[in-house]
Amino acid sequence: MENTKNKKNLSRRSGFTLIEVILVVVIIGILAGIAIPNISGKSDKAKVSQGKANVTTLDSAIDSYYLENSEYPSSLDELLDEAKGGPYLSKKKIPKDPWGNDYVFVVPGTHNTHRFDISASGHEEDVNNWD
Repeated sequence: MENTKNKKNLSRRSGFTLIEVILVVVIIGILAGIAIPNISGKSDKAKVSQGKANVTTLDSAIDSYYLENSEYPSSLDELLDEAKGGPYLSKKKIPKDPWGNDYVFVVPGTHNTHRFDISASGHEEDVNNWD
């Protein structure tokens, strides 16, 4: 009989009350409300930073191409051409901008008239090799 009484008391005490569950859900909601806006703003900054790093990498690869061939490539695809001394990029592929588009490459450049322009635009902050 003693054993049955202990089991009944145990079953009444185990688990969470409705108030405890509601309190946990409210706390999680408050923490999410604080964290999500902070995280989403950093994502855009990270994309801009990645875009700038890609532009710097492409700029260096194009300069290497120029040193080897005495002319700038007519397109970014020529950076991978083995007949022209390539590939000039370590991953052996032309990166997309962080928003999933191709970089715009212009020779001679509008902004760098004696060189070339590389840019990714159409976003809050333009990424290029002339700013």
